[in-house]
Amino acid sequence: MRKKYISIAVSLLGLALLLTGCAGLFSQDDGGCPACGPALPAVPGDPTAPAQIDPELFGAGFIRGEYIPGELVVGYTEEAALAQVVSLVDGTVADTFSMGELKAALVELPAGMSVARALGVVLRRVMDRRDPLRGVAFVEPNYMYELIDPEPEGTVPTKGLGPMVYDPGADLRPYQWGLDAVGAEDAWAHATGAGVIVAVVDTGVDGTHPDLAGKVLAGYAPRTDTVLPAGTDSDQHGHGTHVAGIIAAEDDGEGIVGLAPDVQIMPIRIFEYYTHPTDGYGFWFVGSYYAAWGIIWAVDNGAQVLNHSWGGAVYSQLIKAAFDYTLANGAIPVCAAGNDGEAWIHFPSAYPGVIAVGATRPDDTVTDFSQLGGWLSVAAPGEGILSSVPTWHVQEGTGDPLLYDYWPGTSMASPFAAALAALLRELHPAVTPYQIKRIMENTAVDIEAPGFDTSSGYGRIDAAAAVTAPVPSDGASAYIYAPTESSETLYGVWITVPYVDVVLLKDGEIRYWAQTDLEGVYWFGFPSGSYGPGVAAFYGIEPGSYQVLVGGDDQARFWSRTANRVTATGTLSVGPGDFQELLVPINTELQVRIDWTGAGDVDLAIWEGDWYATAWSTPKTGADWGTFSGDDDAADGDGTETYTLGFPHWDLDLYRIAIDAGNASVATTVTVTIIQNGVTEVYGPYNVPANSFVNLWDQTDWWDVLEGPWVF
Repeated sequence: MRKKYISIAVSLLGLALLLTGCAGLFSQDDGGCPACGPALPAVPGDPTAPAQIDPELFGAGFIRGEYIPGELVVGYTEEAALAQVVSLVDGTVADTFSMGELKAALVELPAGMSVARALGVVLRRVMDRRDPLRGVAFVEPNYMYELIDPEPEGTVPTKGLGPMVYDPGADLRPYQWGLDAVGAEDAWAHATGAGVIVAVVDTGVDGTHPDLAGKVLAGYAPRTDTVLPAGTDSDQHGHGTHVAGIIAAEDDGEGIVGLAPDVQIMPIRIFEYYTHPTDGYGFWFVGSYYAAWGIIWAVDNGAQVLNHSWGGAVYSQLIKAAFDYTLANGAIPVCAAGNDGEAWIHFPSAYPGVIAVGATRPDDTVTDFSQLGGWLSVAAPGEGILSSVPTWHVQEGTGDPLLYDYWPGTSMASPFAAALAALLRELHPAVTPYQIKRIMENTAVDIEAPGFDTSSGYGRIDAAAAVTAPVPSDGASAYIYAPTESSETLYGVWITVPYVDVVLLKDGEIRYWAQTDLEGVYWFGFPSGSYGPGVAAFYGIEPGSYQVLVGGDDQARFWSRTANRVTATGTLSVGPGDFQELLVPINTELQVRIDWTGAGDVDLAIWEGDWYATAWSTPKTGADWGTFSGDDDAADGDGTETYTLGFPHWDLDLYRIAIDAGNASVATTVTVTIIQNGVTEVYGPYNVPANSFVNLWDQTDWWDVLEGPWVF
């Protein structure tokens, strides 16, 4: 089902369909009526075969994006828990780092152990309620993120680029339309970023560039655990140097000028050139482990603003924890929205508390490539942006240093916002990251639809207005839990469902996105709240009222087809400075019915929960958790039997389904109907041989590779 590299992108439309419970997503027949076709020959199985889940298939359901083979990322709070994880997969700890109480480890897997299998083995152990492995907050692949490369050049401003760009002594300020657009000259009368450190989490920075000389502090390359000496060229690509110039280029009458010309730059090189060991081609990517490590190093070493011009479609619990750590320490995360030009989900820009930045043109319209989404904060100049490039970039045909170039992209818009955040941090050293973000939003120029919109957020940033604006009230925070309704009755405490997407919507748009963890721990991102473990944490959100939506594409977890069946909703209302906890219970009802024609005593068989069941339940044996409608012996020539799972029941269990025709003397035609949380699906009809036992997971039209509906 899965390749080594798996790419996933969830559109807002597709997500909306998933979240609204559209049964058509799981239609077994384009005609809309699976039962209307000819009967399928059933494949008999063995009723005595043990019901076991293949760890490979179990783990595959947790993989949500492209990842690095052979590596596992573990978040933990207890060393003994990490040791057990390593033992389970026969792995080796390659690296570890800490972010307060929460620690992260990169585990290298042995040859022949796939990431999916390793995940399956560990998660089964963590979630075994008979003897759960405690102290593990999350375990996930080492997800891959890409540099947001500049898009093909769009419309260049009317102030054309002249030959003097190649003269290091030329004054190129007249060609920087973006500074004019945001009112830089007026802003500099109030702040220039003095005393503020901005981390450029990117490809490194050329500290020898004439516009950056003396401004580049010591930085860090987490993949090699190397400190990058101050003032050196650590850029292997050019992207990071271009970003740094937009933020901090020297205001000396030569070359370009940064929007915050007196800040200091801290290069964090998370992207390095990688040559594939067998295919030979090279590309740029970073695993979530080293990206998070770089972020933590920057915060721990004094970065007050962090610029992230990178990302992808996959949610990483480790990256979320690193951003929560950033916010907890008062640092301001600024992220490029992405260059797909569509309403695709994009991380880290969609995490709560982040300043997500779209790109604009000189005419104050949003560029065609700028990402759309309800999580956007603001937009900033991002087309035809003149900035520095490493000194080893040369002119075509001459070999002379290029020094400056026009690049477009949200990668260029994000550093404009990061520079403005630095100006505001200079002016307001004690306010929260949310308050800095809100000043930028409150003073933005409304350029698209009136008010907030998904193209430009609150509008294009206005530095001149922002530096004189009053400080607004603080933001809010919330912990949201997604327990099953059965768990309170059964255990006396709420047991929350792990790895569930939780989104906050306002006016129908997704504004913030988080996910529940495996086990709550005592630090930002994975806190232990009043109701126990498994919480989605939202920090630095705008006060107001939100619709809370629990579920989504992740609920097809374990490939067990639970999507559209466990979606739940609630309402969250928070005021300035508030912290709220909210329970959004998931009601996971299950009903299974078989209908058959032909003489013969056929029984519906249910394996009631993979965790503890030892045999199949039928109307003849009775059920442990659910109830059967009765034993229909089909004396009248046809029959119906129904199994209904009520409350209480065990959580996080697989309920397998079979047709027991061991007492049938002739072949029968059987149709199976499954209703889970009001969503109905029909399978078959099947031609079931006499005296047979038919495991539905063996049938060609069955719904998933894990043999049954997963019940939360």
